[in-house]
Amino acid sequence: MPESNHIPPLSQREQEHLTYLSVYELFNEAKIKKIRYKRLGCLFILLSGLVFLILMFSLESKIEFLVLWIITVIYCVVIMIRADYKYDLYKNLLGICDEFDLSELDDEEGEEEYE
Repeated sequence: MPESNHIPPLSQREQEHLTYLSVYELFNEAKIKKIRYKRLGCLFILLSGLVFLILMFSLESKIEFLVLWIITVIYCVVIMIRADYKYDLYKNLLGICDEFDLSELDDEEGEEEYE
């Protein structure tokens, strides 16, 4: 076996950098999901409410449709909270300050001026 094909092992710094890049990629995916779920989740909750209300008032089984509507709303909220939690987890792991944090800081500074 020729020695020229031997690949040296990665150093600790290179391993940490590769780990950082993979977590940063997960952070970007979580950010996209958070924004998408926030938009589409609220829209889906409103549309499902409309559909279930129409079904409740047009068919006999009102309680079943009400229960299905409540389960649908809870499921959508859980998905949105989970996406927000993953986003916040990766953000804290990376130590990133994003536009959402900056808007919160602006709000806090505005409140301090009035006190």
